[in-house]
Amino acid sequence: MAPPKKTMDEVDLPTNPYLPAWILTPKEEKAIFEKWRKKAFAKCDDLIRAYIDCSNSYQSPFEAMSKCEKANQASMGCVEKYQQKKYLDIERDILIKEKMERQRQWKESQAN
Repeated sequence: MAPPKKTMDEVDLPTNPYLPAWILTPKEEKAIFEKWRKKAFAKCDDLIRAYIDCSNSYQSPFEAMSKCEKANQASMGCVEKYQQKKYLDIERDILIKEKMERQRQWKESQAN
């Protein structure tokens, strides 16, 4: 019986040390996007929790939607503020710097 096939997320593909660090694989782009998304939601956590608390205080979801609209708009506005391209570019720069450091370490290990 053959082992089950791994999904793309389960496979850890090494970065080719001969490619420039700024060339990102689709898996790296996905990781960057996930970090960017998590950081945006983390920065707005208090507003999101306020909306959740507000909406959970009502029995009817329709009532919660109308009564908690301000809290929802505040949380959505915060997330929208941090989910801009400039923050995604910052995450890319962080990953590229990490890759450059790994490449430098790899080259040093090959020289020894």
